[in-house]
Amino acid sequence: MWTYSGNRRSIAYIYSLVAILGNCKHSNDKQKYMRLIVLTLLSLITFTSYSQDLIILRNGEQIDCKITKVDSAIIHYDFYKGERKLSSYVAKDNIHSYKLNTSDNIPDNSSDVLQIPDNTVIIDTTKYVKETNKWINLITYSQRYGLHADGWSVQYYGYNLRNTSKWSIPILFGIEGFTIHTDYFSQFDYQSVNMSYFMAGISPFYKLSEYFFLNIGANIIFGEETLTDFYATESSNTFFGFSPSQGIYFIPKSKVGITLGLSVYEKLLSSEVYKNDIGIKLEIGIKF
Repeated sequence: MWTYSGNRRSIAYIYSLVAILGNCKHSNDKQKYMRLIVLTLLSLITFTSYSQDLIILRNGEQIDCKITKVDSAIIHYDFYKGERKLSSYVAKDNIHSYKLNTSDNIPDNSSDVLQIPDNTVIIDTTKYVKETNKWINLITYSQRYGLHADGWSVQYYGYNLRNTSKWSIPILFGIEGFTIHTDYFSQFDYQSVNMSYFMAGISPFYKLSEYFFLNIGANIIFGEETLTDFYATESSNTFFGFSPSQGIYFIPKSKVGITLGLSVYEKLLSSEVYKNDIGIKLEIGIKF
């Protein structure tokens, strides 16, 4: 890699030669020092023109060099260290981009590059990242506070966390209970209700950062309710529903730790006494 310090030494050397040349009285000596100055200038120009390509690493470090070869996984390059010419290479998984001088003709036909107009090549390094899979277990307890009902639930989440994907789709099991608010229930002509149902759906996690995940759920509800009116007459009703949710979860990177969640949920049902709801869910649990 040609460096500024090497350039500075060359310039200082030229200044010293010029000073000596000014004190020379013999023509032979002047010619000798003139040749040295010209050769040094030519060398300096060669070094400067040689460092015409640029490699930018993923950590932000820049390599000023001459790229000599680009293959499917490695970029080869020459560089100057002081006045010594050296050769090296760097793997593409460590490179963010590289820029070729417009006069270069070094093709890169890899499927992982994007050529942009200023001759800078952006490398998609995801193909070089080794895929890792880690199974995550969560058991949580949540408290629900709704507009028409309050409740609780216990959940188990099990999912595969893959480093090459931001999405994880968990296996989810849970039980829940709730109590309908008296002021809401009183508008219906029943004195009590007993509801049983199950939900089926999807509740994927989307990785926002190392610790925070977005959770977007959508569940279909199917159940049956037993209604008792004020004459003690019981009747049954099959109901259906839909319940989406949106939340943010804190999940630690450690193997074991405390997880927290805050969600908003909505419910639309065909029940005779519990037709809709909206609320928040506070969740706490353990990761193992």
